[in-house]
Amino acid sequence: MVGNAAMLMLDETARQGVAEILGSDSPQTVSEACNWPDAVRETPEWEWSAPLHYVNIPRHTPHYDRQRDCPDGLCVTEGISKYANQLTQDGLDEQSRWQAFAWLCHLVGDVHQPLHAGFRDDRGGNNVEIEYRGDTWNLHEFWDGVLIREYVIDEDAMAHSLALFGHHMRHSQWNPDATRAWTDESNALATAYAYPDSPVIGQEFAAQSWTIIEIRLQRASERLAMILNAVLGQGDVKPDA
Repeated sequence: MVGNAAMLMLDETARQGVAEILGSDSPQTVSEACNWPDAVRETPEWEWSAPLHYVNIPRHTPHYDRQRDCPDGLCVTEGISKYANQLTQDGLDEQSRWQAFAWLCHLVGDVHQPLHAGFRDDRGGNNVEIEYRGDTWNLHEFWDGVLIREYVIDEDAMAHSLALFGHHMRHSQWNPDATRAWTDESNALATAYAYPDSPVIGQEFAAQSWTIIEIRLQRASERLAMILNAVLGQGDVKPDA
């Protein structure tokens, strides 16, 4: 949904650029690319990439610090800049460009999910067991998919809804350092709102959580469009980034 919402906010040059990379700009083609990093993460070839999907921040601090939290560059925060930069490189082979787009789309979505910028001691909520509507899940699953499947009936319609207010992103300037602020946003939400008071989640907490998820999906869509317009289209990358 994030990828297809972003496509609706691209300038024509960027849209053509994505179509050339993927072979098409159809929603199905974009979805396949954006979901690909999850599809391959447990294969022997890509098992190294698992840490790219998240970043852990200590509970005692509200701010991401690369040296402390991602010294090897293998985390969601640094991965966004890495793959955005790859899309600007001349001479990159077709497969690498396709993978760079796929990773960029996927990681921008991931960094906006609060528990992808959570805490090591509970593995971003994966070790927190909850019950919702009579079923047992872990908290990460609740935020990552359970509520989305409950509230989103039509993914195409949701993508259009997410893009509705984002057309101002077309000509925005992208600063690669902004990924640190996006990480801090998600970490703050994880700290303040991601954990229920009781293992049995009620409708009030679920509705509040969905409101946060919807806003984060919108932010992710706008920001992915901003990056793609900057690296493939008529937008700009901040010169001193």
